[in-house]
Amino acid sequence: MTLLLRLLARFPWGLLHWIGRRVGALMYRLHGREARNVHMNLAIAYPDLAPVQHEALARASLVESAITLVEMPRIWLSQEGLSHRVDPNGLPERMRELAGQGRGLILAMPHHGNWEMVSSGIDQSLRITGLYRPPRQAFLEPLMTAGRTNARINMVPTSRNGIRALHKALRSGEVVAILPDQVPKTAGAAVIAAPFFGRDCATMVLLGRLAARHASPVLFTWAQRQADGRYCMRFFNADAAIADPDPMIAATALNRAVEQCLAEAPEQYQWAYRRFFPVRPGQADPYRPEPTLAS
Repeated sequence: MTLLLRLLARFPWGLLHWIGRRVGALMYRLHGREARNVHMNLAIAYPDLAPVQHEALARASLVESAITLVEMPRIWLSQEGLSHRVDPNGLPERMRELAGQGRGLILAMPHHGNWEMVSSGIDQSLRITGLYRPPRQAFLEPLMTAGRTNARINMVPTSRNGIRALHKALRSGEVVAILPDQVPKTAGAAVIAAPFFGRDCATMVLLGRLAARHASPVLFTWAQRQADGRYCMRFFNADAAIADPDPMIAATALNRAVEQCLAEAPEQYQWAYRRFFPVRPGQADPYRPEPTLAS
C-alpha cells in the first residue's frame, strides 16, 4: 500500500482527478457502505431534496471525496508546486491580522473541500500547531505526519500531551489548527450532544474551551475545489458564541459554523463520515440496516 501511495504521488493532477471521478462513480453504482452513509447523511441534512436532487448530490459527493482521497499522496509526499494550485484569497493577511492581536489564533478546518490543501493557502510564516487523530491504518500515519510537517505544521496527537501543546501555543500567541467536525473517540467531558442539521450528534468541546480560556479568535477555513481542479481558500470569523462558557452554546455555534462552510458547495463535504451516530439513549441508529422479514 505504501508503494502504491508513493506511485500515486508521482501522477499528474489531471490523471489523479480522472481516477477520482471514476472511482467515485463506481462507489455510487456499487452502493457500498460509503455510499449508504452518504445517502443517509444527506437524507438527514437535506430532507426536502427531491429524489433526483438527492441522487445527484450523493453521486457528486462520492466523486468529490474520491478525488480528495487520490490527491492525498501527492500532497503528503510532494509539497513542490502545491502553492501554485491554491488561491489564498486574502487568507494569509487575515491570519496575520488576527494573530497580531496577541491572543493566538484557532484555525477550524472542517472535512470540506480538501483539508490537506489548506496548508498551501495559509500564512506559513506563523508558527502553527495542528491536532490530529492517528488513522486506523497505521501505515498511513508516517506519510500523513511527514507531509504536514513538510508544510511547517507541528503535528501533535489527540492526547493529554497534545492538548497541552495547543494551550502552550495559544498562550504564546501562536496558531493552532483543529478539524472541528471530527468526532472525539473518548467519552464524557470530551463530547457533548449538540444539533447539527437539526439532529443531536457528538460534538467536540475542546475548540470552545480553547477559545474561551485564551480569548483566541476562531477562523473557519477550507480549500474549496474549483471547476479546473485548483483550489480557492474560503474563510470567515466564527461567532463569539463559539467561546461561550456554556459548552452547549459553544458546541451549537461550532456546528452552525460548519453548516455555514458547507452552504456554497455541499457536495465537497465528507458525507461518508458517520457524523449522525446515536449519542442519546433511545436515539435511532440511522446506519443500522433495516431488519428483513424471514421468509
